Amino acid sequence: MLFTKSKPTDIQQVHMAAVWLGVSEFQVFCDAWQAWYNEKPSEKRIEPYFVDFLGQDAVPFWVRNYIRIILNRKDLFQNEKKRVLIGALTYYIPLLIFFILIMRALL
Repeated sequence: MLFTKSKPTDIQQVHMAAVWLGVSEFQVFCDAWQAWYNEKPSEKRIEPYFVDFLGQDAVPFWVRNYIRIILNRKDLFQNEKKRVLIGALTYYIPLLIFFILIMRALL
């Protein structure tokens, strides 16, 4: 094969997780720290790791672990979004049809 899909780098995964969660990369680092060490970090605590990430593309192990969990859960959340959408449609479409029929009957 000429073109094979390459595995995203750690930096790309951090960015994908940040985009998917709707937060900054720095917030991903903070959330990863909290998930790994079970304590809320200060900005000063995260800053050296984040500077290394920006300057040297170094991703700490606890961030790698967190983004893998998040990106694996992404598939589950997409399935959940589909389920919620189908549920909303099956609830609101009959109501809409009923409303249209009532309005036609009144006119």
